[in-house]
Formats: sequence, structure tokens, C-alpha cells
Amino acid sequence: MSYFTVCDCIIIFPMALAGALLFNAIPCNSALKFNSLRVLGALLGVAFTVVLVQGLPTIA
Repeated sequence: MSYFTVCDCIIIFPMALAGALLFNAIPCNSALKFNSLRVLGALLGVAFTVVLVQGLPTIA
């Protein structure tokens, strides 16, 4: 099992931004729903990054 290092943080911020932008494209009427979708997208981007970083050493 590999541990999460500081060098792995380089991929977290772009993935969070990509998730926020992906969920930002969903049309909605209220500002609360719009911001909630952004936060949800960023959190899903970070979660996907952690799974990716922890899963790649087991595959390779």
C-alpha cells in the first residue's frame, strides 16, 4: 500500500477544478443549487483523485 505524499497533491487541484467546472455546466435556477453543484463537483473530483492515486500502484 502506498501512502499519499505531497507530490500527489499536484493532481488534486486540477481534478477539483475539473469536477467543479463539469458540474457547473448543469443548468439550474437558484444560486444555492448552483453553488452546491460546484462544491459537489469539486468534492467528487478530489475523491476520484484519491482513488486514482491510491489505485495506480496496485495496477502497475
